[in-house]
Amino acid sequence: FPFLPLHSQILCLVIMLFSTNIVAQSQQDNRTNFSCPSDSPPSCETYVTYIAQSPNFLSLTNISNIFETSPLSIARASNLEPMDDKLVKDQVLLVPVTCGCTGNRSFANISYEINQGDSFYFVATTSYENLTNWRAVMDLNPVLSPNKLPIGIQVVFPLFCKCPSKNQLDKEIKYLITYVWKPGDNVSLVSDKFGASPEDIMSENNYGQNFTAANNLPVLIPVTRLPVLARSPSDGRKGGIRLPVIIGISLGCTLLVLVLAVLLVYVYCLKMKTLNRSASSAETADKLLSGVSGYVSKPTMYETDAIMEATMNLSEQCKIGESVYKA
Repeated sequence: FPFLPLHSQILCLVIMLFSTNIVAQSQQDNRTNFSCPSDSPPSCETYVTYIAQSPNFLSLTNISNIFETSPLSIARASNLEPMDDKLVKDQVLLVPVTCGCTGNRSFANISYEINQGDSFYFVATTSYENLTNWRAVMDLNPVLSPNKLPIGIQVVFPLFCKCPSKNQLDKEIKYLITYVWKPGDNVSLVSDKFGASPEDIMSENNYGQNFTAANNLPVLIPVTRLPVLARSPSDGRKGGIRLPVIIGISLGCTLLVLVLAVLLVYVYCLKMKTLNRSASSAETADKLLSGVSGYVSKPTMYETDAIMEATMNLSEQCKIGESVYKA
């Protein structure tokens, strides 16, 4: 800058060095290699993870809109019921994307409609949850201002992804799932979540065993099959609510059956007791009639209950002869 004063030249040089350092540092922040392998297919179907968040992204429909896919495809990949559009906060989803090479980098290029207040940085960190970054978006849209975007314009947002190499395919690794590393994550926890090998995760991402430097950055999770994600907390709560109801109904039905069984046994025993009593009364009446017939030519007929009451149930106090009682 020979035409500028000396202090201005020094200031410009400092700014350039600072900017160069920022760019270099930003390029080295992510140690995961998202370049296009020479032995990988030119494109592939793969998946990126997404965390349901309020207020705008708690439904499959809203999430599918920003990924240019269908709610059904996200539901199938994420172990959800096809008609269950409602999600809960922090629910983990698998979103299918088509990954391919843009230049020498692997991206899933998604078209996004700019809304009021959007910027490259805001959309990259909020709507797409760091699956991309503002520098990659700016490289792909060089004619647009990162912070002054016309409302309604369609902007391509490149999401980091990668297709398996031939060597990985030979090892039966089918997908390299893009996952944004969370501050509370560790290799063991993430490997269990996705059913991936810890060794494969460490070899695919150049962070060693400590992924602290990967916080809020996309990494690749090599898997041999699509993971079965855990159901949402709401499903657990629904199950927790249903379980006591089911147990209560089962116990109620069991108790009802027992009460009915006891009632039937009681009715049966009562009926048998009544029949036995009637048979006994008939036998007693026959004995009375046979005894009286020896004294009268035409005996007067009485009801058995009346006879039993009059003789105090054939009490010895009323007995006159062998089969004669006074009433």
